[in-house]
Amino acid sequence: MSETYDIFKRAFNLIEADTSELRRIAYQLRFQVFCLHYQYLPASNYPDGLEIDEYDERSVHMLIQFIPTGKFVGTVRLILPDQSNPESLFPIELNTQIDPALFSFNVATRKYTAEISRFLISPDFDRRKRDRRRSTEQSQSAGSTNTTQPTVNHNPVKERRKGERRNSDRRCLSVYMVLMAAVVRMSAANDIKYWFSAMDPALNRLVGFSGMRIDPIGPVVNYHGLRQPHFGEMNDVLSRLYKRNHGAWEVITDLGKYWQEE
Repeated sequence: MSETYDIFKRAFNLIEADTSELRRIAYQLRFQVFCLHYQYLPASNYPDGLEIDEYDERSVHMLIQFIPTGKFVGTVRLILPDQSNPESLFPIELNTQIDPALFSFNVATRKYTAEISRFLISPDFDRRKRDRRRSTEQSQSAGSTNTTQPTVNHNPVKERRKGERRNSDRRCLSVYMVLMAAVVRMSAANDIKYWFSAMDPALNRLVGFSGMRIDPIGPVVNYHGLRQPHFGEMNDVLSRLYKRNHGAWEVITDLGKYWQEE
């Protein structure tokens, strides 16, 4: 068992938002990030402070809870195939440009495909993380030996730029690993084998930095900010991750519980 996995278990809970109360928390987080922080969507369209759309009823949702504070710091949803209309298009098909030379659907694949959506972390969580790091450094400089607080790396790219060793991204826990762990758990529970994702290119590089790469299938477009369509086969993605970054693989698959090697 890696240090990365140990930090993950001490720092985070993954909680399925399967009640109206938990869904409300997820919608509030989405409103804070999408409408207030990034302003991708007009806040005036959501007077109750809940960012909800027509795809939520055919989705499963997960919340990320930071154990030391008990607060919910992130959420992600998985838009499932429409059981009442199996040929119903996913948002990514309606709002991005998929290159037919890179990807084409078939009926057998569609019913096992879901779209990763509303993949987000509260901006406040990164600010609190920096404050905690400064507080820890001050305590250590004053002679304190309290090291019980889990160290979570929000952005491993930044750590490398600050002079960490080149393999620092493989040893630290990125919060985006935790979001992908939530995606994998929801996928396993709903018999999903393939993923769509309309992802910010910078975020895709960050996720890929941990070894969790999903292949682009079209150009970058302006859809809730800059987005590029991606498609991946879950088992193929996890197999590559197993070889490249075992610590991240342990976090994302829960020590292999949600992965079957072909």
